[in-house]
Amino acid sequence: MYSSNHTVPERIFMLDCGRKYYTPAWIKRLILEIKSAGFNAISIHFSEDMGLRLESKTFPWLAGGDHSLCVYGAANGLAEDDDKFITQDEMADIVRFAQSEGIEVIPSFDSPGHMNYAVKKYNAQNGSDISNYFHKNGIKSIVQGSSIKKEPAQYTFSRGIDIANPEAVEFARNLYAEYGRFFYSLGCRKFDIGGDELLGFGETIDTTLSKWQNLDHWDAHAKKLTSNDRAVAYDAFILYMNDIATLMRSIGYEKILMWNDDVYRDFDTGWQGVTELDKSIDIQYWSVKSNGGKNNVFTYLDRGHKVYNFISPYVYYVVGFGGAKYGTTPEILERDWSAYFFDPENSENNPSVPHPRILGGGYCLWSDSPAAETEDEILEHIKPYIRACGIKLN
Repeated sequence: MYSSNHTVPERIFMLDCGRKYYTPAWIKRLILEIKSAGFNAISIHFSEDMGLRLESKTFPWLAGGDHSLCVYGAANGLAEDDDKFITQDEMADIVRFAQSEGIEVIPSFDSPGHMNYAVKKYNAQNGSDISNYFHKNGIKSIVQGSSIKKEPAQYTFSRGIDIANPEAVEFARNLYAEYGRFFYSLGCRKFDIGGDELLGFGETIDTTLSKWQNLDHWDAHAKKLTSNDRAVAYDAFILYMNDIATLMRSIGYEKILMWNDDVYRDFDTGWQGVTELDKSIDIQYWSVKSNGGKNNVFTYLDRGHKVYNFISPYVYYVVGFGGAKYGTTPEILERDWSAYFFDPENSENNPSVPHPRILGGGYCLWSDSPAAETEDEILEHIKPYIRACGIKLN
């Protein structure tokens, strides 16, 4: 299989520095590496399920990490990194350095899922619970962080916030507002608002129904907000993402991005289109099997969205697994992938080139098992992937 390369305007490297602490000096080395490979942007993903690594002045007790929340078990986290984070002064220096090298910075903060760490810290600090729970038939059960390792932290602390809880939503909005204004003041004009994998991987209450149909409180919230009895829990999620996008635009951001896996999801949600995702939100396409396999890239393109290509079988490096987690090598990436190659199984799902609403793509470094590799080892391991991806984007 061969997919030729075609230059795309936006060539992005995505760095997960939420799960693992990376020193500012190392991030600058990474920026020089991606520049030499032809990338022109870096997405700095500073918050994740086991850490929030950028100082918050609104919540000065918040930044740091918690190795017990590592999805692959506490032993795969880095306990000595728990108190480490990047200060806003350090981040400002990183942003200015990137810009001086011709690399655009895209801040990335993920909600309402992937907030395990932030939820745990908030609950402890404030003595109130903003966790997300399944609600069904009067029974309440935590939305678990993971089911991969059966450790207490994953069964005790929520995957994210409860978007039917005004206190939880206010907390998230305050974080978006603070970080949004901070990065905007440094010249950033794109912001990734996340929106992926929000219901976790653990068990629910009524297993005969989907997770989305175990959210009676979200269902009631959606009906109240829309004054429409056809609204369901999924509509509450769409309303939340639209609200965050509106907030970031009010700060001045010109482009808002989110991940594709829970966009236009009707196969297990009961969604009847009461609400629609804001068409001006750009889609970061990573999950080929989204919506029970019903969605492909045209699902988003045909509805007017612009799209970036980050498909996980090709352009994901996962710390602890490397590219092998998805069976990818630099050679396979360079041979088979391009920014217009979205579906390895169905050629009709790959758009013609060039396509006016495919803005670009890139490579993602996910720090799922932070203890598995040092930052220096990671940089050496990913250099061949960076170079191969850069070839296919230019």
